[in-house]
Amino acid sequence: MKKFLLTLLAISCVVFLYLGNMYWKEKTTLVTSEEKDTTTVENSPSEEAPAPEEEAGEEEGKKDLVSLISNWPEEARTHFKELMKKGEPFKLAIVGSPAMGENENGWAPQLKEKLSSELSSQVEVEIFQSEVTSIEFINGEESDNVLAFEPDLVLLEPFSLTDNSNKVGTVQNHESILMFLRELKETNEDSVLLLQPPHPLEGATYYPQQIEELKEFAAEESISYLDHWGSWPDDETLSDYLIESQDTPNEKGHEIWADYLIDYFINESSESS
Repeated sequence: MKKFLLTLLAISCVVFLYLGNMYWKEKTTLVTSEEKDTTTVENSPSEEAPAPEEEAGEEEGKKDLVSLISNWPEEARTHFKELMKKGEPFKLAIVGSPAMGENENGWAPQLKEKLSSELSSQVEVEIFQSEVTSIEFINGEESDNVLAFEPDLVLLEPFSLTDNSNKVGTVQNHESILMFLRELKETNEDSVLLLQPPHPLEGATYYPQQIEELKEFAAEESISYLDHWGSWPDDETLSDYLIESQDTPNEKGHEIWADYLIDYFINESSESS
């Protein structure tokens, strides 16, 4: 009887040890599996995080935009890049006389369309067309409207032809420009001013002298000057690009003017270089 009990006890110990060993192996396997699953989850990319290729694409897109504005004044390019990093639009105001052709597919709306197309949401463009002299512009609500827009860059055609027709001299014209520039800087210290002349006239004598003085004034004041006159005919065929009164360009004249400005503001040649 005693031997039987000892034998039974021995068998029970063996069974207990066997079952305990099996349980331990199963538990160890389960823990290892759970650790692997946890590691996989922790190391897997978040669904909200952009993929590396998406980030690379965004950076490449920003580089492309910067290359397109390579002709702009350095201060304007720097501010454009700063606003782009913040996700804020760069505001550009196109300001001038009815020679802009705002309501007739003139050079201003053509330029606006091209800027909006190429620079997308990174640029906000507004046209401010006024039938006033430079003195009336700076003393009236016309300049206030531009300043209220808080532009980062202003392309100004400073009403030189209108001044010529209304006997406003170059001194008053230049003073008006300087007054506007001061107010512009007070509104937005990062803002940059670009000057350009109105269109040329066929057979004029005093007017070209005024425009030459405007160009010299811009150089003296370190204001960037876009001289599109070199793109126009310099002979009697110039009249083919203006309406009969010569107050504004016709469709062909607007095309010349627009092409010059588009080539300046959107430097597509830099993409292929």
